Amino acid sequence: MRYVLLIYGRGASLSQEEMDEVLARHRALQDETREHDLVAVAKLDVDQRRFDSVEGRTARHEVMDGPHAETKEWLVGFYLLDCENEAQALARAKHLCVVDHHRIEVRRVDWSWP
Repeated sequence: MRYVLLIYGRGASLSQEEMDEVLARHRALQDETREHDLVAVAKLDVDQRRFDSVEGRTARHEVMDGPHAETKEWLVGFYLLDCENEAQALARAKHLCVVDHHRIEVRRVDWSWP
């Protein structure tokens, strides 16, 4: 089954130590899943120092400034993974949770390409 790990951040800046730990955990997950389980991964265009400088737009009936939809958290990246079950997807998400102001939503994917 495929699961998407949607990574959200709040407007808090990371210290260099926190950033190093976050990147180390991302690299470890990518190394672990690269050969068989990793379908896609992306870091969205977000300036970690200034969340108010996020580039993006939201489309509803009209186009609005900002990529966020009435929230204090921004989608900053995602993983699309093949997992045996939801428990494995949750374990991988927990591995990435280093700092309190990051949240990772785990959702089963009904379809994807390829």
